[in-house]
Amino acid sequence: MHSRQSESLSRKMLKYHFFFILFGISVFSCSEKEQQKAEPILPPNQEAPLTILMREMYLDMEEMKVSVETGKAIKNYLKKHNGILTARPTDPKVKDMSFDLMAKGYMESLRVLENSPPELLLANYKILYSYCIACHESKCPGPIKKITNLQIE
Repeated sequence: MHSRQSESLSRKMLKYHFFFILFGISVFSCSEKEQQKAEPILPPNQEAPLTILMREMYLDMEEMKVSVETGKAIKNYLKKHNGILTARPTDPKVKDMSFDLMAKGYMESLRVLENSPPELLLANYKILYSYCIACHESKCPGPIKKITNLQIE
């Protein structure tokens, strides 16, 4: 019975997170009127800090995936991944209000995952993964094919 309640709670949390993402994208991306100061897009040999951080986050997600699949607790990545909120992107237009909303949702989901009991690891990992995919679908679709390697069925 406890497992069913946990699954029900996880489903409710997943629905809440998806609603939060969709609502935020629709509200903030449509209302974003401020023009950001244009910075040149960096050539590949001068990668932006956000690009470098995203590559590290991918490697961390690979570790998280293994932990979830083996039922082990998740290490603490919050401090490291918090850079998503401040790191400079290659294209400054990427960091708008919808990006910030998804990044904050990602960070909250990571906090929940790191504090998950074993029976909620999988459900909470899937929520975290959904933030990665949702953000990349709207902001930077290039890495999506690689990110799908992090999915757990």
